[in-house]
Order: sequence, then structure tokens, then C-alpha cells
Amino acid sequence: MTLPPLLPDSVRFITLYGIPYFIPWEDFLPGYSVFLKTSTCASEVQLACREAEKYLQITLRARPRLEFGYYGVRIWRLS
Repeated sequence: MTLPPLLPDSVRFITLYGIPYFIPWEDFLPGYSVFLKTSTCASEVQLACREAEKYLQITLRARPRLEFGYYGVRIWRLS
């Protein structure tokens, strides 16, 4: 049994304002999303996701959201 290759930390973690957010990209299928509770604007999150998009050859979209009383950014995988 072969294991999938390990992702580098620069792809595995998104760092926003010095806080690392772990995102399990292997389980992130098209249509899935994740909510990051952060005060960072969506455009900065989109820029932070750019390396993961290039490395994994996927398309991500970040939008600001207010969910359950918490401001943050939701990241969707489009393809």
C-alpha cells in the first residue's frame, strides 16, 4: 500500500495575521467549504490560498461571511 505524498507546510497551513490555519486539502472535494473565524478580509485570504491553488491545481474562492454571530471568511473549492 502506498501513501499519498505529504504536502509541504507552506501549502498545508494558511497563515493570517500570524495565526496558522490547518486545512485538510486531501479531504477538500469540489463543492466543499471551510469557515475561518478571522478578521482578515476575503481578498487577503484569497491571496494566502494562491500557493495551495497552484500546488494542487484547484480553484478556490473566498468570501466574507457572518455565521452564528462570528465574522470570518468561507473558502469554497470550485474545481
